Amino acid sequence: MIEQDQTSQMKRRIFTILLPVLGGMALALVIVLIMTVSARQNVLVKDTAGNFYRARSLIIAGPVVIYSRDPANHATRKAALDSATEERKLSAVSMKGIAFIEIVGGPDEGTGLAAWQPGLRDYIGDYVVNAAGNHGYLSLRASGGAVYGSIRFPGWGRGATEYLKGVRIGGGKIYFIRSVTTPQELKRVGANAYFTQQYYGEYFQSGSLIKGYYTVQGQRKQWEARK
Repeated sequence: MIEQDQTSQMKRRIFTILLPVLGGMALALVIVLIMTVSARQNVLVKDTAGNFYRARSLIIAGPVVIYSRDPANHATRKAALDSATEERKLSAVSMKGIAFIEIVGGPDEGTGLAAWQPGLRDYIGDYVVNAAGNHGYLSLRASGGAVYGSIRFPGWGRGATEYLKGVRIGGGKIYFIRSVTTPQELKRVGANAYFTQQYYGEYFQSGSLIKGYYTVQGQRKQWEARK
């Protein structure tokens, strides 16, 4: 009888300890789901099978990314971007199954500064960059209606000039990719591993300031550039 009472007391103690923990985990999951559903970040996703699809909102939870996505897959980036918006479903996907995530629409949340709509001549120029504490230089140029650019971080690798990919500027916003994806690039810039970084930014202060974020390995980091 005494042993039964002791066993019952032990079970009650274990339940008392586990209940707050389980409750906290459930609450955290609910918060993540609410944030995912209500967020307004538009992204384009390419999975490791080569499929492209659009999604809305983006929450990174350890090795898992949570978003609401279009159900249709597309063979090309253009086909995905040109496709009609469909009813999206909440999905949780392992980061191992994702090749890259591209921001295709800016976040709805404000930045505390009034956005500015520059002309082409205001988009280009030379900037001093602070990317999550890393000091560098950004150069943007235009020719024949196309915009291109380069970036250099003197304190990283060989400090070599890196040529940007997928540069798109318009509506007071800039998008580009900084990456090392070939053995030649790896050797030239002195990187110790391949990488892809997606950059998004907005122009402020008559074009003299760009503020935004970039993603690398599923993590979002802040960056800014001053002309």
